Amino acid sequence: AALTSSQVGALTTGQVSALTTAQLAVVTTGQMAALSSSQVAAMTTTDVAALTTTQLAAVSTAAIAGLSSAQVGVLTTGQVAALTTGQAGALTSTQMAAISSANLAVLTTGNVAALSTKAIAGLSSTNFATLSTGQVAALTSSQVGALTTGQVSSLTTAQLAVVTTGQMGALTSTQLAAMTTTDVAALTTTQLAAVKATAISGLTSAQVGALTTGQVAALTTGQAAALTSTQMAAISSANLAVLTTGNVAVLSSKAVAGLSSANFATLSTGQVAALTSSQVGALTTGQVSSLTTAQLAVVTTGQMGALSSTQLAAMTTTDVAALTTGQLAAVSSSAIAGLTSAQVGVLTTGQVAALTTGQAGALTSTQMAAISSANLAVLTTGNVAALSTKAVAGLSSTNFATLSTGQVAALTATQVGALTTGQVSSLTTAQLAVVTTGQMAALSSSQLAAMTTTDVAALTTTQLAAVKATSISGLTSAQVGVLTTGQVAALTTGQAGALTSTQMAAISSANLAVLTTGNVAALSTKAIAGLSSTNFATLSTGQVAALTNAQVGALTTGQVASLTTAQLAVVTTGQMGALTSTQLGAMTTTDVAALTTGQLGAISTAAISGLTTAQVGALTTTQIAALSTVAVGALSATQIGALDSTDLAAMTTGDVAAISTKAITGISTANFATLSTGQIAALTTAQVGALTTGQIASLTTAQLAVV
Repeated sequence: AALTSSQVGALTTGQVSALTTAQLAVVTTGQMAALSSSQVAAMTTTDVAALTTTQLAAVSTAAIAGLSSAQVGVLTTGQVAALTTGQAGALTSTQMAAISSANLAVLTTGNVAALSTKAIAGLSSTNFATLSTGQVAALTSSQVGALTTGQVSSLTTAQLAVVTTGQMGALTSTQLAAMTTTDVAALTTTQLAAVKATAISGLTSAQVGALTTGQVAALTTGQAAALTSTQMAAISSANLAVLTTGNVAVLSSKAVAGLSSANFATLSTGQVAALTSSQVGALTTGQVSSLTTAQLAVVTTGQMGALSSTQLAAMTTTDVAALTTGQLAAVSSSAIAGLTSAQVGVLTTGQVAALTTGQAGALTSTQMAAISSANLAVLTTGNVAALSTKAVAGLSSTNFATLSTGQVAALTATQVGALTTGQVSSLTTAQLAVVTTGQMAALSSSQLAAMTTTDVAALTTTQLAAVKATSISGLTSAQVGVLTTGQVAALTTGQAGALTSTQMAAISSANLAVLTTGNVAALSTKAIAGLSSTNFATLSTGQVAALTNAQVGALTTGQVASLTTAQLAVVTTGQMGALTSTQLGAMTTTDVAALTTGQLGAISTAAISGLTTAQVGALTTTQIAALSTVAVGALSATQIGALDSTDLAAMTTGDVAAISTKAITGISTANFATLSTGQIAALTTAQVGALTTGQIASLTTAQLAVV
């Protein structure tokens, strides 16, 4: 008892453990307070158990932590009950794990509250379940937040009943998930509402399934916003029904998507109306297809605008047909393309008439193919003009023929250019009457070829004149055959230049007669060659005169042979110069004889060789006299041989001298004897050297005299 505090504090652990019961009995509180944690740990369990409550209470908080598990295990309920708050706060998790349930029971609420979070966590689940309601209620938020999942799951009904809102607010998602379904179901609405939003997501599917309607109805908006798709999938239809509209509106898109289609269909109209655009945009196709008539009736235009093409495609045809014009008009252009053929087929005329131009512009060819003629009839002209070229092409020929004149007139040039040949051929007389020049100009050659002969014949001169030159070649022979004289007369130079030989072969003589001279001159050489000889012979003198040298050079022998006297009379020297030897050889002897000296003189030396013996024989002395020396030089022996003595007599001495050595041999001996002395004298030595023996033998005395 005389030992000072300093002396006690210096005792060895061996000295402390050697203390007798008699010695321990006189140890003062001051001496007890001087003990270190290692000295306390050195005491025997017998000595520890023998300490008075006063002696134990005097041990410092630093030294109390020295008690071993064995020492804690021998503490009496009296000693535990006498522990100071400071000592309780210094207890370790190991010491708390060693405390008996009996000693735990006498721990004051103040000391319970003073325990460290680690010390609390050291309690076994079994011992934790023995805490009195007072002790449980004394736990701080920090202590609750440190509870193990085992301790949380060991909570008794009585303990749970005294858990405060503050303690509930300290629970983590992991701790909440550890609660039994019985405990979860026993939570008061106030307790559940106190759980943090970050922790509420810890509720398991089983726990969510155990929630009462009262608990669900009491959830805060923060908690509702934290619910997961898995939790929503586990919620019962009864609990879903009591979810406030405010809470419905704060559910995450993923959470909403977690609802089964069956449960989604049980949402009240108020709950459906409360869904945000983001939530609607995240709905599954199953949820969309499960919408009831009542639910659909309250869907707002904003919600409709949030639907995707895939979601829209999931709607039942009954739902689509039930949409108000306002609801359908609110669907985005990108989503409207999702309507299936079956859905398009059930649209009402009112719905179609209310479509926006943006929506019309997004319609697909498949959708247009599914539209009824009745619905097509109410499509505004603005919407018709907004249709894509593919969409317009999707219309069946039968439906296209039902378009009003206003709708046809509204088609853009681009749309017209994309029409199918079937659509073009289905044009009615009334529709054709309103087709603009701009639309006509957009037609391709294949589209023009698809028009019926009735439609072609009904085209105004202005409409036909508007067709592109590259397209006019599409007219079939049958179509060309029904063109009116007015239409042909109105053809542009460009169109005339694009006509083909097949088209020209099909043109009637009456229509050929009204072809302007400008258009005649614009015809291609192949097109000119396509005219039958019979029709070529009907060309006016003005049309013949308008033919270009290139066109004349491409005439068939049949066409040349069909030239009339009147036509021949206007043939220019330039045109004559364009004739080939084959073409010249095709002329009738009558035509050859009718050629003026100027025309005959314009024939090229290459072509002059084409004259047949019959044609040469038909030449007049005037024509022969007018032949140039070059032309005479190009004549063959056969052609020279076809000349009679009168023709030869008309030749100048220059012409005679120009005859080739081969050609000179073509003069018969009889005709050679008729040559004048001047002509004989004009013969070149080369010509003389080429004379036949017969020609030499036929020389007269007069001729010989000038040799």
